Amino acid sequence: MKLLKRALIAVLILLLAFIVFYFWSSGESSKQKLFLIHHPVKTESISDSTIKIMTYNIGYLSGMTNNTANWKDNSFTELHYNQLINLIDTENPDLIAFQEIDYHSKRSSWIDLHDSLTTRFYPWSVKAINWDNNYVPFPYWPPRVNFGRILSGQSVMSKWELADPQREVLAKVKSNPFYYNAFYLDRLLVSAKVEHPIHNFLLMNVHSEAFDTLTRNEQLTDVYGKFKTASQNQPVIIAGDFNASPESGESGIRLFLNDSTIGCAGFQPDQPNYFTFSSGNPQERIDYLFYTKKDFAELSGRVAVEFGEISDHLPVMARLKFKN
Repeated sequence: MKLLKRALIAVLILLLAFIVFYFWSSGESSKQKLFLIHHPVKTESISDSTIKIMTYNIGYLSGMTNNTANWKDNSFTELHYNQLINLIDTENPDLIAFQEIDYHSKRSSWIDLHDSLTTRFYPWSVKAINWDNNYVPFPYWPPRVNFGRILSGQSVMSKWELADPQREVLAKVKSNPFYYNAFYLDRLLVSAKVEHPIHNFLLMNVHSEAFDTLTRNEQLTDVYGKFKTASQNQPVIIAGDFNASPESGESGIRLFLNDSTIGCAGFQPDQPNYFTFSSGNPQERIDYLFYTKKDFAELSGRVAVEFGEISDHLPVMARLKFKN
């Protein structure tokens, strides 16, 4: 009886410890999820009718180790960080839409990439948190490669003033259990008005579901509807990681690709360097820059292969011009 009693007590202690750990680790550090930020940074932006824009799933600077159990020390992350800083300084885009950008996370050596870039290059920015957990026990084994503390999201950075930021959580995967969702990022549609010297326009930044096709199509159908509604009375650009290739034939991405009123920058399937994923051996196009054709003409567009394996994605870069 004594052994049984001790065993029951041990089980109860373990259960209580697990419950405490679950609620602590799935807890959040920030109740505010959306920030409009201004830094007094001097920049040189062209005041004519052109816009140089880039979309980049930066993959928390993890390169081809993204979401794997490969151990990464600080020097690995810092190498990618310095490469990114130098390339952005060289390419000098006016606007960037980032996905999977860490703000204060163990997995990326606690680098606040948003703050690092905006204090150097971009006076205006929007930060939208989509993943905020005290401890994420993934990858599961060994424990030392667990993500641990996560604060991450999607960002918009701009040389021009931003206004009216919006953060919308897209549909969740209905088949995921509650405890999975407690430790999983939200898929977001982030938007802001860009006060360009020629004409204001709306910039959207999307990161759709990666693993569940039905949910991804639901999300992109919703996003497409919002894009079309917004474009009725203003120019619109939507950038991001759609997680769907043209070859997949999925209904969500086909809505954008089959719409004759929407342009897709740097989209020439018969040209080299067309794919954006994965950066080590690109074989899929899942990252896009779409724009309203009535408002913008594409001067140039390309997949920026010079960014290499900073992330497991390659960025898409374009120069657009207002038509009127």
